[in-house]
Amino acid sequence: MRVGFVLGAFVCLAGSAVAQSVDDRVVAGEVTEQVARSLTEIDLEAGQIVTLSTEPAAGFDTILELLGPDGRPVAENDDREQGDLSSQIIYMPEVSGRHTAIVTGYGGTTGTFDLVIANGVEFGLSSEAVVLNDHVVTLERARAEVTFSADLAADDILVVTTFALSDSLDTVLTLVDAGGMIVAQNDDRGDGSLNSQLVFQAPAAGQYSVELGTFDGSSYGDLVLSMALDPLAEVPFDFDAVERTPFAEYTGTIDGRETEFDYPLELAAGETILALAEAINGDLDTVLRLVGADGNPVALNDDRGDGSLNSAIAFTAPEAGPYTLELRRYRSGESSGDFVLELSHVAPSFVDELQELLENRVSLSGPELTIETPDFRVLYTLEGVDASSTEYAQSVGEALQAMLDSQVNQIGWAEPIRDDDGRYRAYVADADGSMGVTYPVQIVFDNANTTDVHETSAARTVFVIDNDFVGMGKTASVHSLMRATATHEFNHVIQFGYDSEEGLDWLYEATASWTETTTVGSDQDATDYVATDFETPEVCWTTSQDGYDYAQWTLLQSIADVYGDGIVVEMWENSVTRDGFETMSATLEPVGTTISDVIQRWRAQNFALAYDLAPSFTDTVHVHHTMDSERGWMSKGGLEQLGANYIVVELDGRYEFALSGDAGLELLALTHSGDEIQVVPLGRGGVVDTNAHEYVALMVFNRTMPEAPGVCSDVGYSLDVSPATGAAAAPDYSFSAEHFTPPG
Repeated sequence: MRVGFVLGAFVCLAGSAVAQSVDDRVVAGEVTEQVARSLTEIDLEAGQIVTLSTEPAAGFDTILELLGPDGRPVAENDDREQGDLSSQIIYMPEVSGRHTAIVTGYGGTTGTFDLVIANGVEFGLSSEAVVLNDHVVTLERARAEVTFSADLAADDILVVTTFALSDSLDTVLTLVDAGGMIVAQNDDRGDGSLNSQLVFQAPAAGQYSVELGTFDGSSYGDLVLSMALDPLAEVPFDFDAVERTPFAEYTGTIDGRETEFDYPLELAAGETILALAEAINGDLDTVLRLVGADGNPVALNDDRGDGSLNSAIAFTAPEAGPYTLELRRYRSGESSGDFVLELSHVAPSFVDELQELLENRVSLSGPELTIETPDFRVLYTLEGVDASSTEYAQSVGEALQAMLDSQVNQIGWAEPIRDDDGRYRAYVADADGSMGVTYPVQIVFDNANTTDVHETSAARTVFVIDNDFVGMGKTASVHSLMRATATHEFNHVIQFGYDSEEGLDWLYEATASWTETTTVGSDQDATDYVATDFETPEVCWTTSQDGYDYAQWTLLQSIADVYGDGIVVEMWENSVTRDGFETMSATLEPVGTTISDVIQRWRAQNFALAYDLAPSFTDTVHVHHTMDSERGWMSKGGLEQLGANYIVVELDGRYEFALSGDAGLELLALTHSGDEIQVVPLGRGGVVDTNAHEYVALMVFNRTMPEAPGVCSDVGYSLDVSPATGAAAAPDYSFSAEHFTPPG
């Protein structure tokens, strides 16, 4: 997935217009050749949610932009609704003041329009929907879950939707019946955002509870929760309606003590079974895997395609023999709860029916058109929210062909898994706030394109490239952004050809972002993300906080600077047989280094800005403290595993610095002299002659490894400083100072 970062909190949703209340405003406007921008001033209060929608005259394609009180853009949207050229922004300002809505015409078109300014949020409900209630909810550590009740009649279709107002808030919705059983659950609604949506048709009248929480309980913030009855809503696939003959049922609990359950099976040749794993309480996210007699997996499923976190496997045994059905929780997170596992016999045709649920992850808003290249099938439309043009779709196909050549033929990645027609399937569509997204649609386990290794989690994919990149806060041209996204998403396709379940999550986005820098030259977009890590270098490597995995492509570049670009490919080759930190350790051990060592070097390289692309970086590393006296310094906490603090030294003379704190902490001096940045290891203390250098900083590095990827905690420390007469410590290695800029 490839995310475009923007200012403010907003979303663009398909659906009917917001009903106008007495407080709504309708402003008539016009865009002409003489006046290409129509401006409307709007006074907004901090925390006030507003929906801005254009209702243009026939044929007029509007673009809507919102400026904050300081005149800077905070949100933008081109097309908001399927089959219509109107625009829509949903926004909650952080500060009160006069905002400005700007309407222009796409491609220089002109026309008249109404700008509807309405309170609240548009959730894409039909005109027949009845809103039960809307809530502005704050989830915080002391209130991480909230429950709402809903009384439903038989056959009522309940639609519950979240819209996050805080960055990185990843919501989860669970619907529980009167008996306490989970009847529906959703994490991500599938639009590229972290918002959630439940669509549930009540089999009988009764009271239900909507439980709102966050994925893994690790993100907090504000959101809007909508609950409505919508008779025209599309109900997800109903697994309960599948014709089947149950032959076994198991129950259990996944929690911190027990997370793995294995069930032996003896299948006859041609026997078709359906395994359904359903969570009945808690936030349990199940995963099912069926393993053959040789120990290799033959079927695997995480989410079964009905909008829930439940799992399903349909499998026809090619030959008689013993199998093992494994039930686990999703590897990323610590979900827990009770489950029911049902095993049934079904018709062999249901294997294909279940695959279709996963296959059709992307649907276009208008008639589907196709452009074929030798290796890609590009699907696009000319209508609705996903509308692009034939010329744009052709340029996507051309870019993808170039990316296949550069990544597979030149860099040396293994060729990923193709569709049955021998091509890779790409969609040109509105990626809903992302620049692109890649979906695994079939676990094929072994990638036939790698003859020297047997993969166990290789997957076939489909992927999306955004149709216009409007509203993403990017200054590059659409063509440039498209090329960067094409190589980024195709690298995800390649990654899934190695391992679709790599425990080192960081590796996915970091590698795809690094690949941009090695394949598309000035069209790369990876440098836009570097600031996330540079601004908070004390944060743990592999943190689960949003954006760091994109930003830390520089770690791969730092490693490649020493050991060559091929080492990045080797990491993915090692992911086939290893997982998590072992994937990286197995790559680094043959070249005589460790994870802690390469990250220490990377943190120093970030200080030096010793990258070819450094002139495109917008930030230097953050300065934690400036030491300008002999009083020393105490940091009470915040330095996480494999993170670093940078302390600028403004003292003249020869000084000894001594570090006290956790045993995993170490001290380095970073000195600028001439055309070099020298890295001087001091261990727990050492002498530095500041007069011998143009610039001196200390780096406190926490070389302690996290217990597992994303499991981070912090420590504090103190630094003592005193005049010294002994010899200054010698540098261990150096970087070019060509791009060095004093931090801060």
